[in-house]
Amino acid sequence: MNSSAHRAPTPSPSASDVLIVGAGPVGLLLANLLGARGITTVLFDKRTEPLTSSMAIGITPPSLDILSVLELDGVFRDAGVPVRHAEVYELGTRVGRLDFAGIASNYPFFLSLPQARTVEILRQNLAKFPSVTIHDGIEFSELQQDAHGVRASFRDSTTGTCFESHGRFLIGADGHKSAVRSATGLSVRERQYPQRFIMADFMDDSGLGNEARLFFTPEASIESFPLPDGFRRWIVQVYGAQDNTPIDYLIRTVRRLTGFDLGQRTARYFSAFGAKRMVVDSYHAGRVLLAGDAAHVMSSIGGQGMNTGFADAEMLAAILPTVLRSPEQMSRSLAAYDRIRRRSYEVAANRAERGMWLGTRRGRFASWFRKHLIRDVLFSPLMERHLAPHFAMLTVPYRNLNWVPRDFLATE
Repeated sequence: MNSSAHRAPTPSPSASDVLIVGAGPVGLLLANLLGARGITTVLFDKRTEPLTSSMAIGITPPSLDILSVLELDGVFRDAGVPVRHAEVYELGTRVGRLDFAGIASNYPFFLSLPQARTVEILRQNLAKFPSVTIHDGIEFSELQQDAHGVRASFRDSTTGTCFESHGRFLIGADGHKSAVRSATGLSVRERQYPQRFIMADFMDDSGLGNEARLFFTPEASIESFPLPDGFRRWIVQVYGAQDNTPIDYLIRTVRRLTGFDLGQRTARYFSAFGAKRMVVDSYHAGRVLLAGDAAHVMSSIGGQGMNTGFADAEMLAAILPTVLRSPEQMSRSLAAYDRIRRRSYEVAANRAERGMWLGTRRGRFASWFRKHLIRDVLFSPLMERHLAPHFAMLTVPYRNLNWVPRDFLATE
């Protein structure tokens, strides 16, 4: 995999401070934050090729605050599209305009950047930290742990070689199907939502510029977001039977319900997906901790999942150095991680669920109700000033460490 991160030619069996399984956005951010603190970290990822899928595209102001610690906020801003406002339509009528200009942040926008580019930037930045090593094409299989550390078993997918690696802590950042979570025996509470969506990225000739736009109708919801390099993402709620291919269905639905014609352009990226809610019963088991989608999943509506995972990584990077120096702090620190990150997840997941419920209600009465709720209540003079901070995740508790009281953490 093309990356300038520091590498060992073969995985080393010697003990490290922290092992991370999963080199997605959350695992990579954690490795960067630990590397900046000089913590010996080994990162394993089962992929052998660069990430091309780009489910997550929204980076919120609290996440840019986290990235600023690594002096990456400017790098991300230059790579992405700052979205400063979004317009909301119901059955062709404009019912509101969400403006981020007045929010209390150094970043008065949400940043649109494909997940693959986020991963690329974070991987490249690892080259700054000699204490961090990354291995690709390595699949986690099982673990054992005792009071002093974790012994994890891996398999090299290229050579078939099996080996062990030892760390004082192991972090599972390996996604919603987490093998690390399964190996710990931790259980989850999970609920599948009935809503289905398809999305695709097209060259943008809509004329919308850097504006995001939400279209609600009695039949389906459609979301549209600008992307770098002159592309735009279209997300369509799927309903009824499809008598054509999914990409044709998306093009026809966008044309019919919004008036925008995507024409015969080839989609750069396409995906069909559902939505679910999941949270693990405990964010840790002994010296194994979970972060990001390995610990929690929420509806992608609102773009809060990856950002909540970024805050997981930030908190782990704050408490692990202290616990490594002062093992007697371990119980308190891990309990605080579970309590604080669980609370933040619950608020974000509830918001995502309510937003998806409201946006995907179908039928004429639902459309009428949504129109008046959005226009006459949410965008009323009393409520409108609260909307942008809400969608920018500035009102999520513990959204980053700037908003975690110091006495909640066992840090030095």
